[in-house]
Amino acid sequence: MWRLGWMEGGRAWVWRHRLLAWEEESVWECSLLLHNIVLQESVNDTWRWLLDPTHGYTVWEAYRFLTHSGDTVDRTLVDDVWHKHIPLKVSLLAWRLFRNRLPTKDNLLRRGVLRATDITCAVPGCDNTETVSHLFIQCDTSRELWSKVWNWLGISFVTPVHMRHHFIQFSTMSGLPRFSCLFFRTIWFATVWVIWKERNYCIFQNTASTSIALLEKIKLNSFFWIKSKQPSFCYSYTDWWKHPLLCMGVQM
Repeated sequence: MWRLGWMEGGRAWVWRHRLLAWEEESVWECSLLLHNIVLQESVNDTWRWLLDPTHGYTVWEAYRFLTHSGDTVDRTLVDDVWHKHIPLKVSLLAWRLFRNRLPTKDNLLRRGVLRATDITCAVPGCDNTETVSHLFIQCDTSRELWSKVWNWLGISFVTPVHMRHHFIQFSTMSGLPRFSCLFFRTIWFATVWVIWKERNYCIFQNTASTSIALLEKIKLNSFFWIKSKQPSFCYSYTDWWKHPLLCMGVQM
């Protein structure tokens, strides 16, 4: 690939068929990883300890770095999105969401896939640009859906501007035990998943569901995700539908 050229426009990225949207996203992420890589054919590969390239690795140097480093941990490396009761495809969606790597229309515009005239929100009647924040938080459809979720849970919620803050605030409600927060986290994942699926239905199938129907999907998804992964979960869907906090005694 290096010989063919892996920079933008290089022959390494020539494909025999037209790529799908998710394949274009993967290629873009791969090219970013290779952007700062420089290979030299005349030099053999060797291991190198980046904290001390001259003398190499030492236990003391690693210990000093871990215990005295003043650098804060990059939250993008430790996002709490991987859970046994959340389907992997949904966790992956959230992982890409927090990094703004979903193929939303503004991202497709930056990659040259769409024109500037084609990046309005997919929701009928909405003329705003489709960004992550707009799609999942600010659009009238998503705002109405989140409001119905809060009413279902019986909570008040001030909507943050950024998705990461939205996730943290929603999934760590103060005053609730840890296992209840895990229920809230599952519901947040289910809501984001339903919003993304609904967006794709609007674009590719030209169909739209009511907020009530979308709420039912959230209830079903969150219920089945938990029930399939939690053997001690003995409540029926009717109990879950009435109020998920009825299940607060179930350890997750």
